[in-house]
Amino acid sequence: MAEANSLFTSREKLLAKMRKGESLDWDIIIIGGGITGAGILREAVRRGYSALLLEQGDFSSGTSSRSSKMVHGGLRYLAAGDIKLTKESLTERERLLAEAPGLVDRINFYFTLRKGLFPGRWAMAVILTLYDFIAGIYDHRYHNNRRLGERFPGLQQANLNGAASYSDAMVDDSRLVLRVLKVSIEAGGTAINYSKVSELLLKEGQV
Repeated sequence: MAEANSLFTSREKLLAKMRKGESLDWDIIIIGGGITGAGILREAVRRGYSALLLEQGDFSSGTSSRSSKMVHGGLRYLAAGDIKLTKESLTERERLLAEAPGLVDRINFYFTLRKGLFPGRWAMAVILTLYDFIAGIYDHRYHNNRRLGERFPGLQQANLNGAASYSDAMVDDSRLVLRVLKVSIEAGGTAINYSKVSELLLKEGQV
């Protein structure tokens, strides 16, 4: 997939340089072409390092293609009282929404409220108001049973006291990896797939 697209690193050109004996030195070599490796490559290039990424299979062929697809802002962290981690998660969520439209999109979630169970309507309203405030948006709503029934036909409403809706985000994980790699390569990074690292050769403080 990568070599078929001229925007990605050409393995043939890179190997041709090596066969000619041209010196190819990198400040950083990254092993793994998922979102973590792609992100490290992008950050390294941003900071002015020459960087090479190597992936044994195709880019995003492992965990980064099998994620939950969710970019959550950390509502569960807020419920646990971790404001700092919630703020970090929401900041990253909003940044991804702004930087990768079409790959990361806002989506609504519905949290049903049950009679006699915590959190109730007003407790949930406080939690979601704080959640939106930290994110810098206003995106939560309360829905009574009638509106829920219209939205979700067949929903069992026994002991139901409506629902609270709020937004988080969903991501096309594999395409996000490719987007990050593309941007990194355009900025001077190098990324090669189907190149398994089998051994590290250490010599005079270098790999």
